[in-house]
Amino acid sequence: MSRITGLNRQYIQVKRNKNGKITCGGDQNFFADAPEGTADARKQKMGCGVTAFCDMLLYLGGASRTYCIRENENYINRILSEEEYKAYYNTIYNLLGQISARGNNGLSGLRLSVRFNRISRRERWKLRAKWGMSGRRLYGRITEMLEGEIPVILCIPLLFGKKNKDQGITFYQKKKDGYHAMCRVSAHYVVITEVVEESGSIYFGISSWGEKYYVNWQEYKTFIHRHFLRTILGNILYIR
Repeated sequence: MSRITGLNRQYIQVKRNKNGKITCGGDQNFFADAPEGTADARKQKMGCGVTAFCDMLLYLGGASRTYCIRENENYINRILSEEEYKAYYNTIYNLLGQISARGNNGLSGLRLSVRFNRISRRERWKLRAKWGMSGRRLYGRITEMLEGEIPVILCIPLLFGKKNKDQGITFYQKKKDGYHAMCRVSAHYVVITEVVEESGSIYFGISSWGEKYYVNWQEYKTFIHRHFLRTILGNILYIR
């Protein structure tokens, strides 16, 4: 496996209550078993965008004190407990404006970009974010951000209609004998932590649900260009 580029530091780690396993990133399922109709139930069902945003800010703050904010200064550069991560998540959840009880959608990419820029202005950072629109620039922007030590929030678009129920992007896990398909996913945010090349294919190493998976770049590119909203949804939070 040839690594093209990736984050240089340890990614976000949380110790699970149930089995003591150390995660790769946060997990919205820390809010599992919440009573139906509550805010915590919405976090578990639709909170992947918040989780990705939490992890991205936490990594930035750990990489440079310049990007450490008061909301995460007590959580950087160490293994967190589930309780600590949930406390941090709740702070960022409020900062993002929460998830509406109406509808079944989580946060939009536009909301993530607006809220990041609000934080950036407050902290007097030079960084600015926008929800990318151009598919032609997508791969280059992903590698650019990783080279700059910025985790990349990627959206896997929502699919509409019963005929698309079992469609989506395949998540793979890397094993000794190659990449094994684990599940198919849509309507989900993940965080890209690295780009690797193996056997002529390019894969994004991602964090999702506290696990390390891989997404095939060609499969993702084909998926978003067949989606009727194309790269309006299938894109990244581009930060530079």
